Amino acid sequence: MEKGPQDTLISLILRSMTLKLPLKSRPYPLKGGIQYYAWGDKGAIPKLLGISNEAQKPHAEFWMGAHPDLPSTLLDVDNSLAIPLDQAMGSAPEPLLGEQVMQRFGATLPFLFKVLSAAQPLSIQVHPTKEQAELGFAREQNSMPPMDVSERLFRDKNHKPEIIAALSPFYGLCGFRPWSEIRDRFLSIPQWAPLLDGIQETPQSTQELYRRVMELDSHQRQKTLEPLLRDLHNRHQKVAFERNDPSYWLLKASASLSTSDPFDRGLFSFYMLHLICLEPGQAMFVRAGVLHAYLEGTGMELMANSNNVLRGGLTTKTMDVEALLAHLDVQAPQTQLIQPTPGSLKEPWSRFVTPAREFELQCLMTTDQSLSLDQSTTGPEIWFAAKIGNTPSKLMVQEASALVMQQGEAFFIPAKTQVRVEVAPETTIYRALVPDT
Repeated sequence: MEKGPQDTLISLILRSMTLKLPLKSRPYPLKGGIQYYAWGDKGAIPKLLGISNEAQKPHAEFWMGAHPDLPSTLLDVDNSLAIPLDQAMGSAPEPLLGEQVMQRFGATLPFLFKVLSAAQPLSIQVHPTKEQAELGFAREQNSMPPMDVSERLFRDKNHKPEIIAALSPFYGLCGFRPWSEIRDRFLSIPQWAPLLDGIQETPQSTQELYRRVMELDSHQRQKTLEPLLRDLHNRHQKVAFERNDPSYWLLKASASLSTSDPFDRGLFSFYMLHLICLEPGQAMFVRAGVLHAYLEGTGMELMANSNNVLRGGLTTKTMDVEALLAHLDVQAPQTQLIQPTPGSLKEPWSRFVTPAREFELQCLMTTDQSLSLDQSTTGPEIWFAAKIGNTPSKLMVQEASALVMQQGEAFFIPAKTQVRVEVAPETTIYRALVPDT
């Protein structure tokens, strides 16, 4: 039987590949994908999503978006049909993205939304600027093997500014410390002090020293790092380092390294970069060119739609030191902690404001009271239910049945959608959207 005016969004998208049909503006369930990287925590994401993990696999990231490496799936309200979100964007971009977003970013979702959960330190890394990504991608397209080959540095043509908002206490490294602090730390370690020889105090001092440690060969790294690691281990056995001490994380990172390379060059970064601790609700913004690493914890991560990473250690993956150094920007603001701008009675969403053009992260929290509000989207949005109390929340549009929001569920809301939200007590919803300017 033909559904006629009751056609669902997914069936309309599939038919719109050959027929230009109007698509309905309403929220739709979104099925994300999981990345099982070795550094991932085994419990946090499964608990958040309400899924089992009998195999005890590390659940590192839960992706919500249209990146071709792991596109989410757009579902019908009854789950009868499904289509990858990137294909949906390609088939019916304007109803999903809106004219304004298409004019600015083309027929693609400009952001990628994730839950990230780390039990072990991630690689030390930096992300390219937009111009650098376009040049690097074009160069590798012409000179290197296909996209699935691990030697590639540029997976796409986009930059990757990013923000992470903590769901649990969250630790990371971000941006170089002032030169005086780095110099004094190196001088305090007998095997490290010679690395400063000949380096004058100039705006380039930090980059010059970082190049020097990154270019040490394996024998030099062992000679420089082994005595320090032995000393730190002995001290930690007597009086344990606190988690606000970079020595704690240096030892933890060292313990997680492959036995084939126990003196990884990334270990130097623990005494060169700022150690950051975010409490739940706090956030950190990372610009292009800023060296960083996430160490432990769970958070909501939002970024431009890219998977470009240039690594600087704590990894067995491809690492190109010259490329890494070429993309560092030690003059950029090295740390940017973000406190959310509180909401109001009229607009209760708290905003994490950043310079990014592609995305904005917002959060809505209720305590012991419920909340009803009407929302109108101008561009595409993804909502994620990070916490739901005893009563589920609901998303409703006129002349349509309500969508129930359970903890761990995500929803895609197309552009120009009017939706009423019934937010139950003890609820936390995170929202990814494209800012107007």
